[in-house]
Amino acid sequence: MTTLPPEENNGQAADQHAAGEAAAQPTPAQPEAAAPEQPAAPVPPPAAPQYQAPPAGAYQQPQQPQQGYQQPQQPQQGYQQPQAADPVSSITLNYWLSVFFTWLPALIFWIIEKDKGNQRAMEFHVANLNFSLVRTGVVIAGWIIGMVPYIGWILGLLIWVASVVLFVFHIMAAAKAPDAYRKGGHPEFVFNLPIIK
Repeated sequence: MTTLPPEENNGQAADQHAAGEAAAQPTPAQPEAAAPEQPAAPVPPPAAPQYQAPPAGAYQQPQQPQQGYQQPQQPQQGYQQPQAADPVSSITLNYWLSVFFTWLPALIFWIIEKDKGNQRAMEFHVANLNFSLVRTGVVIAGWIIGMVPYIGWILGLLIWVASVVLFVFHIMAAAKAPDAYRKGGHPEFVFNLPIIK
């Protein structure tokens, strides 16, 4: 005995049956047409971040400090000329170097200071150079006179004593020079010859 499904479903069942048969039947393999592969487009490297200058006139004010704190105001100052060095230090250095090295430091300080325009300081440098030249002349004379036969050693000894006395006078003048300059006085050498003016 066969039972048939009702007719309403008969159309649907037939469709399902046809679909099942089509699925069950093998279909002949058709060669697929291979599509030519296109080369992949090159990937550009990532761009480096570019610096963008702020637009002209877009200066940003620095952030204001928190409330309750005020920045100290600095006074507005124009150009200030550097202050000249204290001439007392150069006079003191000149005198003490000249005590031990005679004319060479005195000449160097005289050359350096002559164009600076300080006449009082220049007076001290000139006096020191003159006294240093006197000391140097006495030492040279002592060597020359010491070579004279018979009496040269006696005169050489006297000149050597004179050079020691001049050395002591130079030390005394070097000790008094800074105070003399500050008080508006003159160089305090016991004697001096005006070789250089």
